[in-house]
Amino acid sequence: MTKETSTVPAATDNVAPSLAPSSASTTTGNTYGVLGLVLSILSIPTGTAVFAVAGIVLGFIGRSKEPTTVTTSNWAIIVGFVSLFGWVLIALLGLALFIPLLLAGDPSMWSDINWGDVNWGDFN
Repeated sequence: MTKETSTVPAATDNVAPSLAPSSASTTTGNTYGVLGLVLSILSIPTGTAVFAVAGIVLGFIGRSKEPTTVTTSNWAIIVGFVSLFGWVLIALLGLALFIPLLLAGDPSMWSDINWGDVNWGDFN
């Protein structure tokens, strides 16, 4: 059996120390991002705009406080905006599905309607 000794090259003496984040700063930044994401997701089934706005704000705070949790904070912002303006997406989807049905229909059906019989007072 031979004993092997490990020698450290002299070039490693000039290596910078590890830049691992401290645990105190990571939990603070991660807390903002995670709490923002939870509130943003919670705003979808409840339909509460306050939760969506709080999730967006916490997402921006988490993104600026701790750069290592940018992904979680970005998701909080994205989900919050989708929850806040989801009605626009639903309206555009409905319009995108309705237009082909309207164009595929018989164009003469609009002239077959007796517009004089329509009670327009119901629409005011």
